[in-house]
Amino acid sequence: MKNFLPGPTMVKPEVLAKLSHPIIGHHTPEFHELMSRLNPALQKLFGTRHSVFSFTATASTAMEAALTNAGGEKMLIVSNGLFGERWARAAARMSLNHRVMNIGWGIPYDPAEVRRTLHWGKFDSIILVHGETSTGMLNPIEPIHEMLEDWPEVLLIVDAVATIGGVDLRMDDLGIDVLIGGSQKCLALPPGITPVGISPRGLRMARGSFRKGYAFDFNLWQERWKKQEVVCTPAMPQLYALEYQLDNIEKETLQSRWERHLKLGRLTLEWAAKNGWKPCSPEGYQLPSVSCLIPPKTRDHTAPVVEAMRERGYLIDNGQGKLENGSIRIGHMGDWSVEETKEMLGMLSKAVKVKG
Repeated sequence: MKNFLPGPTMVKPEVLAKLSHPIIGHHTPEFHELMSRLNPALQKLFGTRHSVFSFTATASTAMEAALTNAGGEKMLIVSNGLFGERWARAAARMSLNHRVMNIGWGIPYDPAEVRRTLHWGKFDSIILVHGETSTGMLNPIEPIHEMLEDWPEVLLIVDAVATIGGVDLRMDDLGIDVLIGGSQKCLALPPGITPVGISPRGLRMARGSFRKGYAFDFNLWQERWKKQEVVCTPAMPQLYALEYQLDNIEKETLQSRWERHLKLGRLTLEWAAKNGWKPCSPEGYQLPSVSCLIPPKTRDHTAPVVEAMRERGYLIDNGQGKLENGSIRIGHMGDWSVEETKEMLGMLSKAVKVKG
C-alpha cells in the first residue's frame, strides 16, 4: 500500500531499518553522544537557538504538557477545526481557565477580532494550530506574532504537528514560546517521538506552574537537556531513526523540502480544480502537507472513493468530524516525490468514477 494518509505517513524502508539499532542505556556515554548530535539538529529544524526536547509521547501528550507548563492562569485558544477543538477539550478536562475563539471549520481567523479579544481578556497565553489537517488549512502565525508586540507578557503556543519539516516555520523569528512538532507527518518517521521547542519565557512560566507533574516538567527537561540527558527512559529506536532522518533532511535542505511540499500541495489543488472538487480551506490558506477536498456534489459520500483507492493500492482518508463522508483528506507530505504524487492523483481520477 502507498500511504498518502494525513498521518501517519509513509516511512522509507531505510528509515524503518534504523529501528533495529541495538538498545543502549540512556545513562551511557553512547546515549549522551546521540543526544549531542540530535539536539543541535532539532534546533536547526525548529529555527531556534533555544532547547528542543525529544518527548517519547504522542503530540497530544505534548499538547497537554504545554497547557500545564506554559499556559498560565488564563489561555486563549483560537479554533477553526478539529484540532483546535482538541486543545479546548484538553484544557476543559484539566479544568484549566481558558477561552475558545470558535471561528468555524475552514474559516480564517480575523486578526482584528483576536486583537479585541486579547485587549479585553487579560490572557497569559494564546494557542494556535498552524496546520489544521481536518480542513487542510494553514493558519498564519505572523499576524499574531506582530500583535503580541503590544502584549509582550502573552506567550505564543503553536501546534506544528502537521507542518514542522514541511512548511517554512522559524520558531525564534516568529516569537514562538512553545512549538510542538510531530514525527509521523512531514518528517516521515514512525509515530512515538514528539519534539517540543521551548523559549526562556516558556520556562519561566513553567516554573510558576503547580500542575505540570514530573514526566513532562519543562524545567526538569531543561536541566537534563543541558547535560544531553532525558527525564524518563526514551524510545531509543525512534531516536536513532530521528537522527538518520534529520541527516537526510539536512542533505535535501529545509528550503528544498519546504518547496517540494508546496509543489505537492499545488499539484493536488490543480487536480481538484480540474475534476470539480474544491478545498475546504479558502485560497491562500491551503496547507502544503495535507489537502481536504469536497466532491462536486456536496451530498456525495466520499467513503467509496477512499475504498476505491485502497483497492488500487493507495491509502487516503475520509473526512473527520463534521466533514466525515463529505470530504477526502490526502497527505502529500514527508518523503513523497512530485512524480509519486502525480501517479497517486492519476489513480484518484479513476477512483472518483466509481463513487456513490
